[in-house]
Amino acid sequence: MTTIEFFGGIGVIGSSKIMISTPTARVLLDMGLDIPAERDLFRAPVRERPGFELRDRLAVGFAPEIPGVYDPAQLDPGATLGRPHHRSTAVFLSHAHLDHDGALGFLRPDVPVHAHPDTVLLEAAIAVSGTGGPGNRPELTPMTGTVTVGDIAVEAVPVDHDIPGACGFLVTTPDGTLAYTGDLNFHRDGARFSQGFVDRAAGVDMLVTETTMLSFDIPAGAGEPRTEAEVLDLAEEAMSRAPGLALVSMYVRDVDRAQRLMARAAAHGRTMVWPGQSAALLHHLGVEGVTTWDGSRPQTRCHVEAVARAEASGHGRIRTVSLDAVRASPSSFLIQPDVSDVPSLLDLPLAAPHRPPGTFLPFIHAQGEPLGPFMANWHTYMEWLERLDVTFVGIGSSGHATGEALHKMVMDIHPGVVVPIHGFRPEALQVDVPRLLPEYGTSYTLNGRALR
Repeated sequence: MTTIEFFGGIGVIGSSKIMISTPTARVLLDMGLDIPAERDLFRAPVRERPGFELRDRLAVGFAPEIPGVYDPAQLDPGATLGRPHHRSTAVFLSHAHLDHDGALGFLRPDVPVHAHPDTVLLEAAIAVSGTGGPGNRPELTPMTGTVTVGDIAVEAVPVDHDIPGACGFLVTTPDGTLAYTGDLNFHRDGARFSQGFVDRAAGVDMLVTETTMLSFDIPAGAGEPRTEAEVLDLAEEAMSRAPGLALVSMYVRDVDRAQRLMARAAAHGRTMVWPGQSAALLHHLGVEGVTTWDGSRPQTRCHVEAVARAEASGHGRIRTVSLDAVRASPSSFLIQPDVSDVPSLLDLPLAAPHRPPGTFLPFIHAQGEPLGPFMANWHTYMEWLERLDVTFVGIGSSGHATGEALHKMVMDIHPGVVVPIHGFRPEALQVDVPRLLPEYGTSYTLNGRALR
């Protein structure tokens, strides 16, 4: 009998881990950091202990006790969880966001990890930049076609999200087929991929879907999410209104948006300047024109080391700019601050004599950090911007499907049962098909029946 267990994504956004098992094989979809309750014990200002990340999470119930998955070197000596499992096991990664890949470093070295080729390339760049999750760096195998694990077949189906290589999966077992959306939307660049996923998943026995945007109260009449062109137009408008410096915050793993924003900034006569780790990631992926700070503006050690690794990887030197150059011509630059080093804002020409009091200086927020009021550092960062007379300009467009789009997707696929996860309010998915709101670690059959 095929069983499905959910070890994350229940009542929270992210931490997805879905185990599909037959008597001879197991497939784990995603390996996000575990947040089984509303409050994450490891959120800031808590700092994890290097080398003890997995042990500590297991000790307080913030990692699932899945046998035969974890690296025994990261467990207590002799721990039974470190023993190999009798069933063939493999992990499939939907995309390279921390809430889906952040716990990959805890895996046993002999557990294979499969992902879209673009995700494999991005994960390599993440490793160079030093922005991955805790533990070891796993080796990823690019998926070409269907991958078989025992009597389970897994097919990756590309979807539209906000990161290269995003995929959903079709998992075929002897008892039927499960479809998993990963994270997706239907408003970015014409949804050229997500609609194909809907077509491929039509009529599956079980659909497991993200419900991120159902977590929030969207005002009536809010309209469709912004297109990428609208996001970039708003960014350019804010830059044009700023007589001097402009700041921006966007998620660097959205490589396509990063390249487009750099091009818009250049067209407006501005060079975009990235923190070292962001610059290293983009440079390793072959993005041209990436610029970071030279030694005249101190950056934390992680940024300096990331730049050195990226340059040593064979892609040449990363362009740099001095703090004096930015102070001499603030209107020539668009700068992404390091939000983890808040006082470093004081290095920039944000005040007199570089900027007359009251002059418009935007912080252009496009899905960058801090992500929103639900993050621990949001209010503090907003207080800093207010004290420095920096104007918050929100221009983002979510990488996730709207509630309306999610409902339409489910009805178009019309599965035997739908399982909403990856959201604060999964019960908000109200559809005319059977629905399962899963419990953490409980085993279910493909028709949604719990095995007690």
